[in-house]
Amino acid sequence: MEPSSAFCIALDKVVVIAGPTASGKSAYALHLAKTAQAFIINADSLQVYRDLEILTAQPSLAEQKLLPYHLYGILDPQETCSVGRWLPLALAAIKTAHEKGCLPIVVGGTGFYLRALIEGLSPLPSQDADIRAALQTEETTTLYQELQTVDPLLADRLNPNDRQRIMRGVEVFRGTGTPLSFWQASAARPTSYTFESYLFLPPPDVLEARIAQRLENMLKNGVLEEISQALKKPISMGAQKALGFKEFSAHLQGKISLEEAKALTLVHTRQYAKRQRTWFRHQFKANHLIDSL
Repeated sequence: MEPSSAFCIALDKVVVIAGPTASGKSAYALHLAKTAQAFIINADSLQVYRDLEILTAQPSLAEQKLLPYHLYGILDPQETCSVGRWLPLALAAIKTAHEKGCLPIVVGGTGFYLRALIEGLSPLPSQDADIRAALQTEETTTLYQELQTVDPLLADRLNPNDRQRIMRGVEVFRGTGTPLSFWQASAARPTSYTFESYLFLPPPDVLEARIAQRLENMLKNGVLEEISQALKKPISMGAQKALGFKEFSAHLQGKISLEEAKALTLVHTRQYAKRQRTWFRHQFKANHLIDSL
């Protein structure tokens, strides 16, 4: 499916390509970018890290020579990325693309980043250290019961065991007297762009086969050496969330065999992809749903 010709030349338009890991997003972004003068902008919270290019399946050097790619490998693994840090960079890249007469194509699997780009970030109040310290001493069950009273909309969306989000909801109400769900609902779009979104949701068996093949390709391309080099420096908890990092690190440290590391990585990647599928199916409003490529 192609964007219309009018879409390609309109300078208030942004293409968004979303979906779970290994669903074919990057290949489709490259395909679209070849049909129009385009910028490809990363919206994956792990592909922002340099020195983990293979592990996080970033575009190859050959691909990056063909087209302008932005926000890939921009942070050291010691740094921490967040939506608050990513969003201004993404908006700047979109602005640059439009100024150059190019079509911005934002591609990634971090749903929260994409939703923040399209819908805007809520003007959430800052954390209150004193209130948070007091909350640390209270049981999760008690906090959840309080949240059900002061912010039933938020409580209904949360798992009763999700302590961190429950604490945040109670903290905001105690500090401001206003439910967190109200703050979240008051989000404003940060731009006047018109977004056209494509959601990739291939069948589970197709996705699992692609995940397995990509893992084999990573091993052939030197992912173990990449991780070995990364382990020589401090690495943030955020970068350590890269699928396969902990498993292959354990192998390199002699704790498990390579086959065990591969098996665990496959299991965890499939579980992650399943969670992504569920989130995107229910939380992401796309103009186009694509189940094959």
